[in-house]
Amino acid sequence: MSLRIKSAFWMLFACVNFALLNTLVKYLSSEYSISQIIFFRSFFAIIFILPWLFNSGFSSLKTKSFKLQIGRSLVAVAAMYLWFYSISNIPLAEATAINFTAPIFGAICAIIFLGEKIKKRRFFAIVCSIIGAIIIIRPGFFEYNVYILTALISSLLMGLAAVFIKKLSTLDHPNSVVFYMPVLLTIFSFIPCLTYWQQPSIIDFILLVSTGLAATLAHQGITRAFADSEASYVLIFDYLRLPFSALFAYYIFFEIPSIWVFIGSFIIFISSLYIVKREKIAGKKETAPLITAKRI
Repeated sequence: MSLRIKSAFWMLFACVNFALLNTLVKYLSSEYSISQIIFFRSFFAIIFILPWLFNSGFSSLKTKSFKLQIGRSLVAVAAMYLWFYSISNIPLAEATAINFTAPIFGAICAIIFLGEKIKKRRFFAIVCSIIGAIIIIRPGFFEYNVYILTALISSLLMGLAAVFIKKLSTLDHPNSVVFYMPVLLTIFSFIPCLTYWQQPSIIDFILLVSTGLAATLAHQGITRAFADSEASYVLIFDYLRLPFSALFAYYIFFEIPSIWVFIGSFIIFISSLYIVKREKIAGKKETAPLITAKRI
């Protein structure tokens, strides 16, 4: 099997698990607080990451900037609360489509905070992605304005988190970058989880634990996808998150997405792909964090 085919399968695997994670969160949010879901998602993500840590050695967890780790985690916990809140209140496919703006926000944050230069073509791609977001939002804006706003703010925070990831990836081992976020999220969500605790049934407990498993498998899948092929090729398959999310939402929540969701998200997708290709031409190697910014 060629590396490109292998990479495509890993990305497909990641997309299915990201869609499954969001579906689980939406389903569980009707009975459990967001804090309790985040706690289970983060705590069990730590448990499921351990086999990879044993393989690489715990020395890989050393960090050169704990302040950056805390800063990244604070941004991530805010993004996760807003993201889970939004997907629990608006159609899953629509939220997923809006979340395609996260890499664009990441590019903007990199320009502001990392001093990256913006040229005409990159600026045009960002404008196109904003137009795509407007196309998605317009059909349901008046009905879901608060929840759509939280989805957009969450995507913005995910883009900001990418700035921390880009900086941390130059200082620490990948295991360190991956491990500390769920650890700190577990700590941050522990007291709110106890405050709003609902005793889960056996089935719900399995589903809550599955959020951590789905998140871990999704992150492992996307890491291997980027390891085997260039970012511009892998990003093509990222668009599959939308049909998978729409499929799950249709059969579980009976949600039928508007055609505008697919049109707008496709415009954002093309814009993101263009930015990645331009960064590759410019000789930049750190495109993956911008692409993966929306993954929490």
